[in-house]
Amino acid sequence: MLGLAAQQTLGNLIAGLVLISVRPFKVGDRVRLQAGGLAGQVEGVISSLGLLYTTLAQGQDSIMVPNNVVLSAAIVPLREPAAVDLRARLRPDVRPSDIQTMLEEAISTPTRGEPNISLEEVDADEVVVRIQATPLSDADGPRLADEVLAAVGSATEHPAGSGNGVTDDGRRSDGG
Repeated sequence: MLGLAAQQTLGNLIAGLVLISVRPFKVGDRVRLQAGGLAGQVEGVISSLGLLYTTLAQGQDSIMVPNNVVLSAAIVPLREPAAVDLRARLRPDVRPSDIQTMLEEAISTPTRGEPNISLEEVDADEVVVRIQATPLSDADGPRLADEVLAAVGSATEHPAGSGNGVTDDGRRSDGG
């Protein structure tokens, strides 16, 4: 029994060394692994390559695949369009769920999954969120960016004269 476990560990270690030296992909690449050992296929972004496991990120989830399975899999590189990544400073009365609703109503561009909204900062004057969305087609990136900006525009406007808001690149319009 111990010999079988040692054999699998040694197999993963050797496969890890082969993967590190051959480099069929690098950290940050989006790939699809197709193999019987995966019960079909798994897709994600390579987040780490260790001696025993290769870790793929799928949204907020991580999948650890033994290196001997990765080595025996067909590796399909996937070219993903550039994502829209906006950091927005919202009025304190705006909730992230409000932004989600605004995005669902405003975005007509086909995307890879739902836009991701993460809360970064909260204080008495503002709420800072990061909004990330990836179009299906790279050519749709500018249109998706326009739709995201339009959706959050009303939530970033502050009372006249305060000068607080969001610019196209996510910086505050008051220079802060």
